[in-house]
Amino acid sequence: MQTDLTKRAEVSGVEKIAETLRRAIFKGAFLPGDQLKEVELSRSLGVSRGSVREALRILSTEELVVHLPNKGASVRKLSLDEIDDIFLTRHILEIKACECISTAPDHLLRALEDSTSAYEAVANQDDQVVIANAHINYHKALVGLTGSLKLVELEESLMQTLQVIIACIENDRDDTQNEVANHRQMTEMVLAGDVEGAKKWVDDYIPNGKDFVIDQIRSQEQAPRLGRR
Repeated sequence: MQTDLTKRAEVSGVEKIAETLRRAIFKGAFLPGDQLKEVELSRSLGVSRGSVREALRILSTEELVVHLPNKGASVRKLSLDEIDDIFLTRHILEIKACECISTAPDHLLRALEDSTSAYEAVANQDDQVVIANAHINYHKALVGLTGSLKLVELEESLMQTLQVIIACIENDRDDTQNEVANHRQMTEMVLAGDVEGAKKWVDDYIPNGKDFVIDQIRSQEQAPRLGRR
């Protein structure tokens, strides 16, 4: 009979495998659409297929991995229509956040400032996963100006859906400092109460972001696969 301690150890082991796979995906070792074969992964990680299977289930709940009939698990690949829908929804959410600037309480404004500082603090790191997470947290704090937890949860869900792409972009990006500075500019407009300036930032940033994501996806699809891993 398994003890609670044994069960906790097994869960911890599965979570470590999931984290290893998650970081591999974010670093571009596996791109959207790539198959994640249990046998190969269990062999390379030195763990059981059952543990790999459970780890993949964790990633599927995060929408990083999908399971297809007769094909097994693969890294989720977004369609262009899905990307359009995600960025349209984000645009609506972030414009709404701008409309709430004048009534946002101090603690929400401080949260945006803190997220900006955290983004700046990791800009020089080599860990693209950390940078991507800081980027995502910034936009959660921005939508947080609405004071609506539901809207923040929606923004977080949208950003998590894009997380694989965001991390891959951060992996290839050579203008992280400029990107961080751009977000600092937005924060300064928010703190100054410049609603129209903040709205213009969103109107420019979201379409440009969508175009950049689509360009990156197309570049990845056209790039030679040899040596990618």
